[in-house]
Formats: sequence, C-alpha cells, structure tokens
Amino acid sequence: LFLNLWTWFIAYTYHGGAHGLAASTTLPLSNRIIRKLFSLVDVCNVTELPKPWDEAKAKQAFDAFRVRNGFAEDEARILVTAIPDTVNKPEVWHKYRMTDLASTATVHYVHVLTAPSKTFVVGYTNFRDFDGTSCFNLIKGFVATYYDGEAPLVRPTVGSPELDLRLDTENEELKKKLGALPALRCAVGTSYTMAVQYGRWLLSRELFDAFGCASPECCSVIESLSLEETAKMTAALRARKLKPFAHLMTTSAEAAKIVPKQYQVERPILLTQVSCQSRYYMPKVERNVCGNWLIGLGTRPTLDELSSESWASKFYTGLIEHIESFSGNAAWSFINQTVYGMSGYRANPRKIFWFNNYGLRSMHEGAGGVTYHWAPTYSVATYFLVCCVCVDGRMCITISSSVVPQGELQKAVEHMKKMLIESAGGEALSTARVGLKAASFAAKLRHRTERSCAKIRRSSFAAATFGGAAL
Repeated sequence: LFLNLWTWFIAYTYHGGAHGLAASTTLPLSNRIIRKLFSLVDVCNVTELPKPWDEAKAKQAFDAFRVRNGFAEDEARILVTAIPDTVNKPEVWHKYRMTDLASTATVHYVHVLTAPSKTFVVGYTNFRDFDGTSCFNLIKGFVATYYDGEAPLVRPTVGSPELDLRLDTENEELKKKLGALPALRCAVGTSYTMAVQYGRWLLSRELFDAFGCASPECCSVIESLSLEETAKMTAALRARKLKPFAHLMTTSAEAAKIVPKQYQVERPILLTQVSCQSRYYMPKVERNVCGNWLIGLGTRPTLDELSSESWASKFYTGLIEHIESFSGNAAWSFINQTVYGMSGYRANPRKIFWFNNYGLRSMHEGAGGVTYHWAPTYSVATYFLVCCVCVDGRMCITISSSVVPQGELQKAVEHMKKMLIESAGGEALSTARVGLKAASFAAKLRHRTERSCAKIRRSSFAAATFGGAAL
C-alpha cells in the first residue's frame, strides 16, 4: 500500500497522472516485476498454409520484414526445414508447444516447415513485448511480405514519423476518468487484493508455476471448423441474435463440464482481455500493429453460469459497455497497469478460466486460406485456457489446461466442436445440451460410486488389519 500511495503521489505530482503517463508512450506501462513475469512466458502459434513455400524466398522475406520493423538479428531469427507431406498440424503443434526456444531469439523466432503440398509457419514470441493479437500480426506481416515482396510496418515506436501511437489527448471524458481520485481508490483496492490473493498462496505450487520456478504439466488440444461449418454456425447465430463471443464462451464451459469431477473447478476465475489500441490510441489504424495493449478483465462465475447463454450474453454486454464508456473494470485495469504497472492478473492460476476470442482475422489471400492456432507454451498453468479465432472464414480453437489430463481434454474439445457444428440449429443444440446433462450426471454418479467403493475398501482393510491385530 505504501509503495502504491508513493507511486500515486509521484505520478500525479510530476507526470500528469495516469493520463500523462499513458500519453508519453505507445503502450500501457508495466513495472519491472510484471515485465519479468511476462518475459517468462512465450506464445507459440502454428499457421498451416495449403501451399508449398520456397526456402530462399522465405528467408529473404523474413529478413526484409525484420529490418523494416527494427528487429536486431539477435531479436528475430528464422529457420527453414523441409518435411514430408505426412507430417500433420497436431504433430507440429505438440512438438513446438513443448519446446523451449527462448534462447534462439530474444523476441521473435520463426520456424518454417516446407512440405511438397503445404507449409507450416511456427511462431515463438516473447509475451513481455507482444500480446496474442500482435503475435498473429507478426506472422501475418511475414506472410504478406512473402507474397507481396514488400514488408509492412507493424511495429510502432515513440517519435516515429511513420507509426507512433499515442493516447487520445483530445478526449476530455477519457482524461476525467483517469483523474487522481479514481487512481487513489485503485491504489488501495489493488494493494488489498494483491495481499489477499497472493499472500495466502505465498508458498503454494501455483505461485512457483507463475514465476517460472517449476514447469507445470500443461496439456493442449487444437481443432478447427471447415468453411462450410463456420458459415452455417455464423448464420445460425445471426438468426438467433447471439454474439459469437457468448456462444464460444458457453460451449467451451460446457466442454469443461464433461470432464470427470476431480478435474473441474466449480467456481473458476474468469479472465478475459481487451485491447486498448483501437479504442483509446491515435491515430486510428487497423489492428495489424504489434505491441502489448491488453488490459485484463474478469469476474468469478460458476461453471453453470459460464455455460449459460443468458449469463454470457449479459457479461458480454457489460464488457462492451465498460470498454466503450471507459468505465468499470476497463478504467480500473487501465489505471492499474498505467500507474502502478500491475495487470489484472492476480489470482490462483490453476483456477483461472482464461477466455480469448479474437473475432474475424485474415491472412494474405495468396496463402490460399489458412488455419491458425496459438497458446502460451507449457510454462503457463491455468485451469482452462481457451483461444478462439476465425481466420479466413475458418473457426480455429485451441484449449490448454494444467488441470485436465490430455485424454479428457481431447474429449472435451471434440465435444465443443460438435456443439459448435450443431449450433446451426437450435433444436440440435438443445439435444446436445440434454446429452451433456446426462453425461454430466453419469460422471457425477460414477465419481460418487468410486468414492463410496473406496470408503468401503478402506473400512474393510481397517477391519481386517485391526481385527487381526486384536486376535
């Protein structure tokens, strides 16, 4: 609390407060501890292109993209390898998600795998400098350079005449909501929350995982819908006036409910993130730029609430309202990060349901329609980490967990995919939900039966042991 109050005093006395600090740089600031924590996390992504690439052209394109965006040679590197056509996307995903390539390049590493009929572009990027959207944009810029022969500028820098993003200083409403009193309340609230949330877990395995002292056993599964399946799902949601954000949240939560009871978190901590770049920063440019503008937002629902369309729709409506009016959790998180350098991440990692929906994205049309999957590597421990993005008309899903085993997670993701496809009709979806409830009831019954049998076995063992001893 003392450090936060001192920071508040210095910020609002000498630096123009949250508004002045935010306007002085291209990105919301983070303190050194948080940046160090983020630097321990690497984002892995795999893009599959249905066309073969030329090795020399790929290297030339990457070098042009690297130089254009100001990366030094030790910050961004590329490797190109020829592979047979039999290698598939899940194999590539699992190999690189579990590989530590942090020493290969300090910021961004790309491994291009070329086959006779397809290409995989594997990205490996430091989370300290780039958020998930930016990791996508780095690959997108590289792919565009390969096909166009000209590298786009996607990395803003302070003072650059070509690309320098700054907080909208002419927005008086924004300036008022970044005043001293809201920041003071944030200082007190954040200090209390951090003390409670982390103080009681000071020596827990979760904090060791979070700070990179131990590598958790993290499982991951990828799935994607075809063009036709995605189009049917989108049309059905539009007819029902249901937002894809809410639908993806509910189906992923329902997927989490079909795993055995011992792997469920009944009341998870919902974490989602929004980007400030396209909302509060000027000039207004497409979301093709790279940096880290994310602020974390969340709440504490039950799994049943997460799987409810009405609850998810209400949460989404409130989320958009807070973002557009710069109020509620959006303002709190922005001040928290800009003034005190702390993100919204303050929870037991193994209870977090981390939900990401990146909406509609696209790659260069010359690539022929790609699929894209991303997630943090094995070093991140969460209960459920859901990453959804619709790229070139195809819905791509990645779910990771350090709580649910690989086999159970595979079943859960397959179930989610089935529900997304069946969502083309409300009746089919209702049928799927009835099946889910039956499966959930069966799982609970099986768990209770196993527990009862275990008690009986222990009682029998104790009776036999102590009875024999008495004799």
